[in-house]
Amino acid sequence: MESIELVPLVKAYPALSRTYGEVCCVAGTQMTKAGPTWIRLYPVPFRALEDQQQFRKYQRIRLRVSAHRGDARPETRRPDRDSIETVGSPIPSSEGWARRRRWVEPLMVSSMCEVRRRQRQDKTSLAVFRPAQVEDLVIEDRNIEEDKRKMAKAFAAQGNLFGGLDDGERQQQLQELEQIPYSFKYRYTCAEPECSGHTQSIIDWEIVQFYRQVRHRDDWRDRLRARWLGELCGADKDTAFFVGNQHLHPHTFMILGVWWPPRRPEQLALADLAHV
Repeated sequence: MESIELVPLVKAYPALSRTYGEVCCVAGTQMTKAGPTWIRLYPVPFRALEDQQQFRKYQRIRLRVSAHRGDARPETRRPDRDSIETVGSPIPSSEGWARRRRWVEPLMVSSMCEVRRRQRQDKTSLAVFRPAQVEDLVIEDRNIEEDKRKMAKAFAAQGNLFGGLDDGERQQQLQELEQIPYSFKYRYTCAEPECSGHTQSIIDWEIVQFYRQVRHRDDWRDRLRARWLGELCGADKDTAFFVGNQHLHPHTFMILGVWWPPRRPEQLALADLAHV
């Protein structure tokens, strides 16, 4: 094992694994002498972590990790859950996200099409890029398989649900993982001249939480679109997508999260020139 310090950038909504129980995937950057590099933590039993271990995005964490023998993606590490500790407050978004940019911008690649080429060449499985045009947020009905419902209930009833959790009081506080009856996708084109467009699922924990906040309203779809399309992908935002692929389907990439600081003056100037 090695000890690392990581800045988490994205956290996926929990999934149910027959091997690990309820876990989520966390991706972030580790600062090295050469600059930031990608690290994926899997599996992370986030809801079962102690309160002081439950980190936020852009909040530095220290932990021990090891190579993940069951995952061939080069960025993946298996975390030692007991070693996770938070370090200070999240990196602030002040001054146009200036302090956050140093952890993200050196990793930017040109397009999603480039990400796919890199995956074929060197198994790249995590990336961030700026889409050329975000065309739509697609909301679709999702079939929740009966076996997943049963699995969720079975996991929620297990005393060792999260790998040896023996705090009975905390176990009682954990609620069954909610299966969301909708899927959310971005449809966009990237910067490649020959790009025919991409439609990718969004598995960010934050979009699910936002849905849960507004779903009781008749206009919840409009509110979700206003936030995740109109605001995060607005003309005044320096929007980029964090993407990652599936272990068993390495050519299938999903959107793990959105980068949306305000555009810098030079970016706004270029955008104005493009419309002249």
